[in-house]
Amino acid sequence: MKLLKTLVLLCLCSFAVFAFMPQTEELLSQVPKTREEFVESEKKTIATIDWLENTPIHEQTEKRKKLNALLLAWITNSPTVTIELQAELLEFSKKNNALLMYYMGGWTKYALLNNYSTDQLKCNLAALRSVCKAYKTGDFTKDKNVQKLLDLDEKGKLEGWIQKQLAK
Repeated sequence: MKLLKTLVLLCLCSFAVFAFMPQTEELLSQVPKTREEFVESEKKTIATIDWLENTPIHEQTEKRKKLNALLLAWITNSPTVTIELQAELLEFSKKNNALLMYYMGGWTKYALLNNYSTDQLKCNLAALRSVCKAYKTGDFTKDKNVQKLLDLDEKGKLEGWIQKQLAK
């Protein structure tokens, strides 16, 4: 009986270890071709965006390049998500062009999690918050434009600022 309990406990522990390990097969590995494949790949797309946001930019650089390319191709070819870039909102990308991928990822993730939202205000808000999250890691060149976004967000004024920029 003691042996059976030990085996059951060992199996449960093994399952727990594997259940909480990051699963790389959950990330994008190819660009879908059909609308159905795009829809089926949405969870992998979100997981890829999360991986890119949560992995420091100077770590796993080859994997990051591959995932950035896959994500960009996914976004470019997606029949369900469309990103509208507004020059007024992209000043942050002049000094740190890598932040543009965070912007597109944040927009895409918001759209996918919100029934393919096309709400310019909400999508831009999510996109710029993704940029701010990445910038806070300290892996980017100091930039007053991004600092302005951080300050606006901390004061609860980022959404209003975006609304004014979109009205121009």
